[in-house]
Amino acid sequence: MDYQLGYILGFAVVLGILISILAYKGINQDNKAKPKYDERQKAVRGKSFTYGFYASAIASFLFMLMHLFGLGNFWGPYGYFTIIIIGIIVQMTHAIFHDAYLGLNTNARKYIIFMSIISVINIAAAVSGIISGEMFRDGVLNDSFLNLLCSILFAVLVADLSIKRLIDKKEK
Repeated sequence: MDYQLGYILGFAVVLGILISILAYKGINQDNKAKPKYDERQKAVRGKSFTYGFYASAIASFLFMLMHLFGLGNFWGPYGYFTIIIIGIIVQMTHAIFHDAYLGLNTNARKYIIFMSIISVINIAAAVSGIISGEMFRDGVLNDSFLNLLCSILFAVLVADLSIKRLIDKKEK
């Protein structure tokens, strides 16, 4: 039985990667899988990654303090993933509001639609986990929490991109 589950999960991961690559190629205007950035965008992206790193370091320190005071026992292994998500949110938000997140060849409208779909799928999976009572097991967060974190990540991404587009339209 474990072999079958591993086979199905492996197949699903490979299929998800292929679908993501094809979708991302469709999002870029030149049908390339990799976005293109100019020199200014590359410099801003470097600063964004620095901010994301510092946010992750601060979140790690805060999680450590929570554990020291006995407040973080419910996180289980998912606290580490939460730290990564915090860093990613800081990085992408800085890059988006400094016009360095989307490549020069990326269609912003298609990208927002694609990320919205991913967010809705993760929200549905998280809600399913909450309703079924699988969010916590023995007082510790369970796998359903990953869907909740991913839905938050993609929802923030879509919100940031949408707000940035509105700001840019008002400036024109």
